[in-house]
Amino acid sequence: MSSTIYEAFDSAFAQVSAYAVLKDGEHVANVSFKHPPRGHGERRLTVFVHWIGLEMVKGWAGGCGYDKKTAACSAASRRLAAVWEAAKKENSGNLDRFYPKQIDAFIAAIAKDEGHYWNNQLESAGFTVLNVIA
Repeated sequence: MSSTIYEAFDSAFAQVSAYAVLKDGEHVANVSFKHPPRGHGERRLTVFVHWIGLEMVKGWAGGCGYDKKTAACSAASRRLAAVWEAAKKENSGNLDRFYPKQIDAFIAAIAKDEGHYWNNQLESAGFTVLNVIA
């Protein structure tokens, strides 16, 4: 097997990490980070949060010396909450497909920027977080 495909993958995803989020064994969300280039810690880290069935949102955090992943997730949680509120109005009679109890817990968990890592907060809320791209 040629190492070329692995080199192409490593190049394409060099500053990316991605996670699948499960609730009771069901894949409910994806959280993906685009990291700044190495050695540029003060640059902005971007997170893309996708609750399956809703529009994807993004958040970001800049600077250095703190947990930018958690701060970016917190910023994204506000956008996801707005998307969720719009979906509730639009689909008022058919919300079950969005897992309404789980999404509220998800948003509350990633909204916290109080000294615990974003993934630990999700796990404390009963979610499973699986790293799929390191």
